[in-house]
Amino acid sequence: MTSMKGVQLTSPGQYRLRTDLKFPEPGPGEVRLKVAAAGICGTDVHICSGDPSMNGLIAPPVTLGHEFCGHIDKLGDGVDEKKHPLGTYASAEMHEICGDCPACRAEAFHACATARIRGINLNGAFAEYVIVSAANVIKLPEDLPLQVAAILDPLGNAVHTTMKVPIENKTVAIIGFGPIGAMCGELATFLNASHVFVVDVADKALARARAWVIRRGLTDKVTIIDGREKPVETIIDATRGGVDVTLEISGHPVGINNAIAMTRPAGNIVNLGLPKGDAVSIEGFSKNFIFKGLTMHAVIGREMFRTWDRMLDLLKRGLDITHLVTAEMSIDDFGKGMDRFGAGLEQKVVLYPHKMP
Repeated sequence: MTSMKGVQLTSPGQYRLRTDLKFPEPGPGEVRLKVAAAGICGTDVHICSGDPSMNGLIAPPVTLGHEFCGHIDKLGDGVDEKKHPLGTYASAEMHEICGDCPACRAEAFHACATARIRGINLNGAFAEYVIVSAANVIKLPEDLPLQVAAILDPLGNAVHTTMKVPIENKTVAIIGFGPIGAMCGELATFLNASHVFVVDVADKALARARAWVIRRGLTDKVTIIDGREKPVETIIDATRGGVDVTLEISGHPVGINNAIAMTRPAGNIVNLGLPKGDAVSIEGFSKNFIFKGLTMHAVIGREMFRTWDRMLDLLKRGLDITHLVTAEMSIDDFGKGMDRFGAGLEQKVVLYPHKMP
């Protein structure tokens, strides 16, 4: 085999499905995996639409895709087959770290100052095969469904965000009910938050959130709020002063300011959402932030490898995100999947490079 099929970004905003990508060979310390399934991420939408905020990160030509699962296919020199048996069902952390910057030396590997990301500036998993560092491989339970295993990367983001501070018996607000916001909702209720407030401004997202509440029987534990209708006042009134923890997923400046305003004094705000611009103005900074004694946390990726351990344990204990995958298709239909996901018609799209299950 000398070539393979995959989706390649050729320049910002320009991508195509190719059948002649170079078949990858693992180098020293690397592993090749045969990709079984891969998920489309919101980041992929920004990359493929030519969003200027991504242009400084991408390195075309590059094979896209950073959410995936597969099976170990070949080992590079120096990789112990006893630790990485051929055929092992696995996923991988796609942040390739330096191991030597201050963050890495402090074992905060997820915040590596010079991390490169497979599927963004290194070849990724929208292909029949992908190369990763052996140290990044995560062995998966054999009974974990492919469509769930394919989206562990964003679930890890949600786990890192939701578990940044303890939320059991706490009131929690989630701003943004896209795929990761929906995962945070599942996690917050699974982890026994006392009450969850979900805020969004998109009709499709609000409809999905309301359907989720009914399907899960959560009408007494979750309140859905239209963000166009005074969400801060609604939450402050309902909680008599603000929520204990706010998870800001939208990245919109209004959402960020609302998160600060709707969190109680001495509460916590966890920021995962990325603004499109370089700057965000904070309204009433002294009154709403300093004088309230708030703590703001920044989340990037998944803690290596604490988040993965927590995530797999939660799935073992019964956390269910299967319903978030609303479309499955061949990688040949990548363009269709991207269009539907980008338009908000699907919550998560999973692609199959070889054959549909």
